[in-house]
Amino acid sequence: MSELLRVAVETVGELPVLRLKGQLVYGQGFQPLYDAVTRLRQEGHQRLVVDLTAVDLTDSSGLSALLEIKQRIGPAGSVVLLRPSDRVRASLAMIRVTSLFEVIEDDSEIT
Repeated sequence: MSELLRVAVETVGELPVLRLKGQLVYGQGFQPLYDAVTRLRQEGHQRLVVDLTAVDLTDSSGLSALLEIKQRIGPAGSVVLLRPSDRVRASLAMIRVTSLFEVIEDDSEIT
């Protein structure tokens, strides 16, 4: 059984940060994550950070979840991935969607 995905929403300056913990894998309930993104978008946020530091496993369903976040933020918005694993980076490159995300490595880069 995979570790349940937990989502915490924080604000750094004016920017919302979704701190994920657990696994982004098939069988997880991604709805709380999607609901948080939708709520932030309805509040007027067009840019958000998804902190993947504490995500220890990601599969194709997890990649789809990241793409769903981008879709919910909309074409004019931006999604920043904080500390994605090398595997996530390679997978995003393989399916040619890397350009949809900004990638940063440190909380100090959140702006």
